[in-house]
Amino acid sequence: MTLQKKLQINIVMSNYNQRSGSYSSSYDYIFLDNLASSPYSNYFRSDLKNLKIKTSNGTECQVLYIPSYGLQGAAILARVPVGQISQTTKLLLDVYDTGTAFSSTLSTGNEVLMFDANSDTYSNFFMNYSGLSSNNDSTDGGHFLRARFVPSLEGTSPTDLFTTFASGQPLANNRVVVARFKYINGNVFVNDNATYHGSTIGGIMMQIDGTLSPDESNVKATVNYWGGEKDYCMFTGAKTLVLASSFDAYNQGSDEEGNWKQYHFHDRVGTSSSNTSDYLEGFSRNNPTKIYQSNYAEIEVSPTMYATTDFEDFNYVDLKWLMVFPSPLFAANGIPQVTVTKRDKTGIRLYKGGHEYTKAYKGSTLMWDANDSDMDDTGLHIPDKIINHNWDWVF
Repeated sequence: MTLQKKLQINIVMSNYNQRSGSYSSSYDYIFLDNLASSPYSNYFRSDLKNLKIKTSNGTECQVLYIPSYGLQGAAILARVPVGQISQTTKLLLDVYDTGTAFSSTLSTGNEVLMFDANSDTYSNFFMNYSGLSSNNDSTDGGHFLRARFVPSLEGTSPTDLFTTFASGQPLANNRVVVARFKYINGNVFVNDNATYHGSTIGGIMMQIDGTLSPDESNVKATVNYWGGEKDYCMFTGAKTLVLASSFDAYNQGSDEEGNWKQYHFHDRVGTSSSNTSDYLEGFSRNNPTKIYQSNYAEIEVSPTMYATTDFEDFNYVDLKWLMVFPSPLFAANGIPQVTVTKRDKTGIRLYKGGHEYTKAYKGSTLMWDANDSDMDDTGLHIPDKIINHNWDWVF
């Protein structure tokens, strides 16, 4: 196991808001799905399992390695201490030789929830109905879960994909839903606060293809329930959907209808967690007992309408995995700009006149090291905390 490169992950949030004081966790989660597109990707394994992520003070982050699927690259979910997160978060990326393979250190089942069609029984995670089926997947030799739109006129069974394992997370914490599909197309909506046979409304993203409508109007849009829309269909074929939601109360009062609050809804929908994603935002004023729920309900992925304009085949989605994790910063702030660069040069560097020394020792211990030719940083520094001490430097 050889450490071959020391890099840095730069995460810039354009409209940074610090987490709510009501969120008590010591950690936040950052989903990194575009590392393989960095200029250093030739150093990475295809599954990214030769990468270790650390905070700026050197503490190793627990990570979940997420495998690639088809043309969708591998990703990493990293758990980062809150104190290490700011508008310009920097994480250290240690790159080991490609023969090294690390295992995930972040487990699912507590704050991080996940269904994987390759290994999990769908009836343990979703409400069962006639439109669900587990199918063999020729892409990776595993399985995928097909959810087909099946109208239920009697209203006694679900007609879409409803989770049964995501309830109980406080809405004020915000959360992120990431779903990887083998196939998604046509009319689909996702509700991250669904209640079957209920009226609970959370962050709803709806993809509308108007060519499938009875009046054959030419409408293609991705719509947020509370008012925003984009004039194109975002999801076609094998895609990874990212939906991040937060509900921020920015005003409150009382009137003849009772106590009310005004909310700013941040709903982020996109095919990744990179800068190609879009924010859709809205506002609402209502009695908090009606709109602002204290607990999340379930997640609904709903293929709707028909697959063709002949109205013969029902629409469907093929799900590979679905992951849910709390992330106030990820949900409530601007679109993260994620880049991978060389590591910042920090610590004390030694000069004599205008000359910078490439190496410095304390006794026989190498304390500072740089490349002789261009002084490019190799990552070994003299710590700032010893700046006022008199050391016996040897050059």
